[in-house]
Amino acid sequence: MKAKIYYLLRNVFNQKTRNKLKMVKYDLEKKLHPFKEKRYGNFSPQDLKEELEKKLPADFDTLMVHSSFNTMLPMYKGSPKELLELLISLCGPEKTLAMPAFFFGGRTYNYDVRRYFADRPDFYVDKMPSQMGVLTEIFRNYPGVSVSKHPTHRVCALGPKAKYLTSGHELCKTGCGKGSPFDKMSQDNTVILGLGVRYFHCMTQTHSVEDVLIETDRYPTKFESIQIPISLISGDEEAIPYSLLHPDKSGYQRKLHPMVRKILNKQDLFEWRYSGVDLFYARAKAVQEKLIAAAIDGRSAYHK
Repeated sequence: MKAKIYYLLRNVFNQKTRNKLKMVKYDLEKKLHPFKEKRYGNFSPQDLKEELEKKLPADFDTLMVHSSFNTMLPMYKGSPKELLELLISLCGPEKTLAMPAFFFGGRTYNYDVRRYFADRPDFYVDKMPSQMGVLTEIFRNYPGVSVSKHPTHRVCALGPKAKYLTSGHELCKTGCGKGSPFDKMSQDNTVILGLGVRYFHCMTQTHSVEDVLIETDRYPTKFESIQIPISLISGDEEAIPYSLLHPDKSGYQRKLHPMVRKILNKQDLFEWRYSGVDLFYARAKAVQEKLIAAAIDGRSAYHK
């Protein structure tokens, strides 16, 4: 039902209207906090860590986390920093923690990437905030974290494979395609974790499938694309010229949920709720390989 409502809103309203609806939803949910806590109870950071240790596969090398801290409230009784420390502890010294630090526009979360970068072609990799939630911004500024150099699809990582995952992003043709952190994660033993989010809202690995195939003109839905010239500026290093390939997907509806559910089994993608909070995990390699096979077979999540 949530998936149907999500796609209905995407198809009926533009991004500006959807942003306003999100704020209305957020204000309403805050007013309902006492009722939600009474219904679902609450849990501590340690409780959540124990739940994840029970549910997550133990054999991962990298944990890629998508999150919405606000939707975990009021059941979660901890700070965003405590949540980050929980995840770092869950990975330990032998595993790598990764998160998105995407940036798509100005303060109003403007999705018109072309207009934004046409007016502001200089992108300061180290200074521009993540628009993927408070947890990702804290992680981006955490000591020792590596950040990839990309104007829209930066990835942050901490751990043994952090440098490997984030290096060379500025050399990639697309944000999520060949050679990107997402492409690397699909070749590694990576588990994608969703905290307070459903997979069809946030799982960027599905966009990696699109970018990999768009680069070689093998994606079944054909988009018109433009190149946006940008300068990537990081610290005292010399500016790096980057040409952002931006496919125009306007006029298409993206319905990922029904297609993915037919392709992936519960070992590939598992969803559950913990004290009223939506959680999921997925294996990046299975998502990449099975959706690429489906796309080559002519199946696409996009419809006119």
